[in-house]
Amino acid sequence: MIRRNALKINEMMKYFWRDNPELYHNMLEARIERLWKEELGPMVAQYTTNVYVKNRVLYVSISSSVYRSELLSMRKRLVRELNKKAEADVIDDVMIR
Repeated sequence: MIRRNALKINEMMKYFWRDNPELYHNMLEARIERLWKEELGPMVAQYTTNVYVKNRVLYVSISSSVYRSELLSMRKRLVRELNKKAEADVIDDVMIR
């Protein structure tokens, strides 16, 4: 069987994400939620109860007041680092509750 117009997998993925931007955005949001626990380590993940993205804002619920106050002071750095690790501009702010 002769294959014509064969594409590499990365080219196919580019076309897929271009044709489905809402799926691409949802995938990036899921990546940010996963990166929260990976980047901040097991101690913060232990006290994190809820993480979700809504309207380009990452909402995080932290049960420890000590971690919450530390993370509140690092909000801008968290946004910058998480976007950098996600390799896209996904979030604009972090709300820590």
